[in-house]
Amino acid sequence: MTKQNPTPAIRAGSLAHFETTARRVGLDPAVLLRSEGLDLDALRNPDGRLPAAAVASLLEAAAAEAGQPDFGLRLAELWSLADLGPISLSVAHQDTLREALGALDRRRVEFSDAVALGLHETARSAELRVRLVLPGGVASAQLADFVLGKTVKLCRAMLGPAWLPLGARFRRFEPRELSTYRRLLGSDALVFGAAGDALLLRPGDLDVRAPRMPDPALRRHAEALIANLPSIGAGSIAQRAGSLIRAGLSDGTADLNHVARALGLNGRTLQRRLKAEGLGFSELLDQVRGELARAYLADRQTPMHQIATRLGYADGSAFTRWFTQAFGAAPSRWRETAEAGAEQPAQLQSA
Repeated sequence: MTKQNPTPAIRAGSLAHFETTARRVGLDPAVLLRSEGLDLDALRNPDGRLPAAAVASLLEAAAAEAGQPDFGLRLAELWSLADLGPISLSVAHQDTLREALGALDRRRVEFSDAVALGLHETARSAELRVRLVLPGGVASAQLADFVLGKTVKLCRAMLGPAWLPLGARFRRFEPRELSTYRRLLGSDALVFGAAGDALLLRPGDLDVRAPRMPDPALRRHAEALIANLPSIGAGSIAQRAGSLIRAGLSDGTADLNHVARALGLNGRTLQRRLKAEGLGFSELLDQVRGELARAYLADRQTPMHQIATRLGYADGSAFTRWFTQAFGAAPSRWRETAEAGAEQPAQLQSA
């Protein structure tokens, strides 16, 4: 039986300052929220989950209505580490930024399966790349700005309030006014129209000891408390594993061992628990890939090679072979017939 995976979601606590930010630019937050099928009560339950597509659309609508293309960064300026919820206890007690990012990555399904940070290093550079998992056609410039801004605040929480990045890259167009970007990022090294969104760091920043004395005992205590809290990603093991697969496909962390570790299990135990729910890990991986592939193909502006990368394939030919076997048509043909209004298979052929 085919299992349905949850829609990508974001922890409501991430938008703790949306109401304040909206009012500051002359907007009625309640009206904006209703336009996306949300309400103020949803924001006041910090451990609730909001559809990521609705959040992205909400931020775009706020920016457009207020005439403030920096709305996402304005929202990030009010964000604090505490807005991560209970996992902030573990992150804050790490010794270095690298360890804090690792702690965040291990618990990322707790705050969003639609947002991930990927660390890419060379001997001379380090980048924190923002990756968003959203349905095709959903505008995301404001959400990407918000995530980049939050990442700056996270780095400053670990390295001190005077810390500055080397620069930042944005997929979005360059706004007319850059004062908010310069205020938050403290840098003129801002590149717009880039291939992706990323924060540029000094490699040494990752392993600098935090300017305080983290208490290892407090860290262990925090992690023990977090482990015993009900997960906001609670659901069947297939649903939780599916969320992690969705978040990890493009950066190579959607394999059995990575997903099992993020769930606090070993690979064999995860396989056994998935089997009890009627499917195996490979089947679940294909289901998530199929769901995302259809969403990406529905957006004509997303090139095939980019879809292949997002789905974890090293090249387009491997993606084409998998998709053709799974859906009975090459992805290019699937896209053409979808645009023509022809009915497409809703599930994998093997489902």
